[in-house]
Amino acid sequence: MPPAMHQAQAFLAAGNAFRAAGRIQDAISAYRRAVEARPEGAAGHYNLALALRDAREWREAILCFRRVVEISAGTDYEAMQNAVSTLAKAVGEGASLFGDPGAAFPAGRTPVSIIACSVRPALLAEMQASFREGLAGREHEFIVIEDARSLSEGYNRGLARARHPIVAFSHDDVELLSPRPFDAIEHALASHEIVGLAGALRVGGPAVMWAGHPHLRGFVGLPGRDLPGSVQASLFALDCGMLSGIQAVDGFFFAARREAALAIGFDERTFDGFHFYDLDFSYRAHLAGLKLAVTTDVIALHRSLGNFGDDWQHYSRRFAGKYPALDAARGANHHYAAPLPSREHLVKFAGELRGLARA
Repeated sequence: MPPAMHQAQAFLAAGNAFRAAGRIQDAISAYRRAVEARPEGAAGHYNLALALRDAREWREAILCFRRVVEISAGTDYEAMQNAVSTLAKAVGEGASLFGDPGAAFPAGRTPVSIIACSVRPALLAEMQASFREGLAGREHEFIVIEDARSLSEGYNRGLARARHPIVAFSHDDVELLSPRPFDAIEHALASHEIVGLAGALRVGGPAVMWAGHPHLRGFVGLPGRDLPGSVQASLFALDCGMLSGIQAVDGFFFAARREAALAIGFDERTFDGFHFYDLDFSYRAHLAGLKLAVTTDVIALHRSLGNFGDDWQHYSRRFAGKYPALDAARGANHHYAAPLPSREHLVKFAGELRGLARA
């Protein structure tokens, strides 16, 4: 065994003994020595992160967890989850760790058409109120399809009616929480034809996230499982900002240049239900040479989870029949979730993620 490795193991063993005895500062010192002896060793960074978290030294703990993720090339899912959970706990307690560098975009002026298929008036009204606030006076129109035979059919009908250069497609249970989200969308669409909030750098099979890590990107809030009003931060990677090279976007919310959306269209013949409209649309756009992106500068709360029952299985077989070459094995698919007390904490969490990405 090389001397450095032997030294690192000895310091790790000492740190473990100190931590078990409740001597956290001694454990931190020992783990630091392990990291110094073997900087490329994930175990030293990981155990140091645990001890730092015990000591409530949140910032350095998160950086150490992130270092483990980097060493593992994104495959240490436990370290990634710990980074996310530790950040959420710190934000929930009011800590400011990395600062929010902000996502400053010029005030946009391009009008937006927002298309939704909905038979739920109360949810739709809340979604529209949230979007109007985010539009900040920008010229816009809402096109609501109340009798869609499928999402593909409804979106095609709405798209044919859209008058504005930017078109946004949204589920009726989405709220936009970030300030001026359409400025970020317009900024992304200046260099891309389609932008979503979650997606994949590779399509390998019948799901947007089928390829698994390290190909997944994006961030979204989900309903909390604990206290009323609580939320859950859910993300696929620590990457922040406008992320290019995307091949597929999730359909809960995405936007496009109108002419690009019209050129691609939605396949309402094959996907005559409420699944796979998004994967098929965005993947065909990618195959056509259009540029897709995911942006984490738009913070959304999506109030429902996907339904992967018999209907989804039916359309997954249709997708496989349309794209027989996409037969890769399913990759490891993790979304890293952590609870937060409120929507305001979710916005703060997203800002701290931006700061972490630049730390």
